[in-house]
Amino acid sequence: MADKEKLSALMDGELVDKALISELEQDQESLQSWQNYHLIGDVMRGDAPEKPEWNIAESVALALEDEPAHSTVTQLNEHRNVESQPTPSQARRQLPAWLNQFGQVAMAACVSLAVILGVQQYGGTDAGAPESDVLPVLQTIPFAGSVEPVSLTRSSVEQPQASETNVQEQRRRINAMLRDYELQLRLNSENTIEHSDNPETVVE
Repeated sequence: MADKEKLSALMDGELVDKALISELEQDQESLQSWQNYHLIGDVMRGDAPEKPEWNIAESVALALEDEPAHSTVTQLNEHRNVESQPTPSQARRQLPAWLNQFGQVAMAACVSLAVILGVQQYGGTDAGAPESDVLPVLQTIPFAGSVEPVSLTRSSVEQPQASETNVQEQRRRINAMLRDYELQLRLNSENTIEHSDNPETVVE
């Protein structure tokens, strides 16, 4: 039996001993003392029940044993008839033949509609655009009014002059950048010579 002083200290929260708690669980006499101490404390505080039920757990367990078993899950499963799912071949047989054909026709119509809209969107002309802006697919009339070789056109004749002008402009810019770079090098080299000749700049 657990010591009464230890039980009182455990009830007051002054002592928490795991060995004492495990002893209370296994010793009926100590457990009865524990219940009596709690009842005494309740009576002193005025919290005592009018009809003290000393052993509620046993009376509840006895009442549960006498109670008939109630299970709604088993009753629902007994009353419910579960239908088996058809296989894919059975499901296809159950569909009417016209529904399969209608699905195929609908799919073909959707594809053809998408093709027609795509061709009109990307390859067609805009109805509001002026005809002068629209380029012909194949232009067979020569520009100058006379037959010209395919490799010789006005744009190909004018392009070399424009490209020569661009090349000359690029060369002029590159030469200006090189002159500027050489000037910067000379200025930097003169500054370093002045600093080395000046004795005040030397750190002792």
